[in-house]
Amino acid sequence: MRSSIDTPRAPREWLQFGIGAAVVAGMCFPAIWMSYSALKTNREIFRKPYALPETWQWENLSKAWQDGGLGGLYLNSIIVTAAAVTLCAFAATLAAYAFARLEFPGRRALYRVFLIGLLLPPPAVAIALFTQLRDMGLLNTLWALIFANAAWTLSITLYLMTGYFRTVKREMEEAARLEGANTFQVFWSVVLPMVKPAVITTAILNTINIWNELMFALLFISDDASRTLPAGIVRFSGFHSTNYALVFAALTLTTVPIMTFYFVSQRHVIRGLTAARAE
Repeated sequence: MRSSIDTPRAPREWLQFGIGAAVVAGMCFPAIWMSYSALKTNREIFRKPYALPETWQWENLSKAWQDGGLGGLYLNSIIVTAAAVTLCAFAATLAAYAFARLEFPGRRALYRVFLIGLLLPPPAVAIALFTQLRDMGLLNTLWALIFANAAWTLSITLYLMTGYFRTVKREMEEAARLEGANTFQVFWSVVLPMVKPAVITTAILNTINIWNELMFALLFISDDASRTLPAGIVRFSGFHSTNYALVFAALTLTTVPIMTFYFVSQRHVIRGLTAARAE
């Protein structure tokens, strides 16, 4: 009897595989094209846009790094992303536990208020945020981006974490309370380790979103010293002319690290998204 491993694939399976491969190739091609275009001259980019470079211009990467001040932009992006993700994870995890486990007046109404953030596009609150940050004296500081990004990712993080907390069984919490643990001790020592996959998943997704955020960075920061990578790339486009080779080089230096981060950490995302169903 032949095993299922030796069974040839059906034509339908090959068709599905081919369609999936075509979709993946179509999604990956822009990043690949950007990467090798960064190693061309401007003339090659316009004359042979899809061909490989005739001479690989590796100096474009170092020139883009130096001319664009990407070192400082990288540092600002790392600070903003790390601080905003940490602040959002801490606040959303505490709030999600309260909404999932505690009973207090107005719990459902307050939870729905938080979820309104899922429905609002960033431009809808941009003016209000700008006015508030201006009155607080935070414009042109990294704190403006940290608070804005942490608040903007709070709704989706709270929604995901609350749903995950509701899948966690209460037996271990009840046992901890019988041992004399208070609410915070139960949360910190018992429940939080159980929802670690969800915390990691939301942190990874928020890291990618905040790293690529552009609108707040352009609106709240006008000082070059405080710009992040997406806003700093805009400086490569001139009013009269643009050096597209340097633009592609800067985009490659900006995009490849965060793409690598996602490919390395995607198993944690998949594990976190499927863990709740497994429970």
